[in-house]
Amino acid sequence: MTNPLDQSGQTTQQTEQAQSILHHIDRFLEDGMTVYDLNGERVGDVKIYSATAGYLLVGDSGFGQKDLYIPFRLIRGVNPDGISLSAPKDTLAAQYAEPPAIITVVENRAMPGPHGETTPQTREVRMVQSGYDGAMMTVGSVELSSVAERLSVGLAVYDVDGVRLGDITEYDVNRSLLVVEKGIFRPIVLAVPFSAISDVNRDTLSVHLSVPKATLHQIHETPPGDS
Repeated sequence: MTNPLDQSGQTTQQTEQAQSILHHIDRFLEDGMTVYDLNGERVGDVKIYSATAGYLLVGDSGFGQKDLYIPFRLIRGVNPDGISLSAPKDTLAAQYAEPPAIITVVENRAMPGPHGETTPQTREVRMVQSGYDGAMMTVGSVELSSVAERLSVGLAVYDVDGVRLGDITEYDVNRSLLVVEKGIFRPIVLAVPFSAISDVNRDTLSVHLSVPKATLHQIHETPPGDS
């Protein structure tokens, strides 16, 4: 029979180890660091990372190498020489080649007004699986009516890294969705939920997103306004 005191001691040890790793992440983690798998094999280099969501975007200059989205919970060590992970390279390639899915939920709230009355407010809330512990966490929200009032066809759209994705060709208020197109003869068409919008700047005629292009979905079906 396992001694419960041993279990408690093991849990305490695991917690202390996790806190130590987080401390080293906070101290040493930088863009450009080399990442190694469980066997010491080079996986790639950190392109960018999110301390809020707990993910590394790891890329490699090798031919055919896809970017990997590594959750912080796989980090077993960080120092100035690099980052070591707790999984082998083939597992990483099989399980983390796609960005973590962002789930959008709509919340209806009664907000207090200036004279004591309540005003209904509809918000889109974006949630993603935390790279720290796997729990769902909120990464952003937007008040739908305020966004819709500032949108118009033709505004340029940029992702969180400042990459121009194209221009708004349609937007559907009921579905809280932008259709963004880039190109003339064979345009790339993206679906952008309102909840991904961080700013609408009417002075520069631009829309800025809080997510990278990789998290958006390319449209293969008929855009909303054509149905």
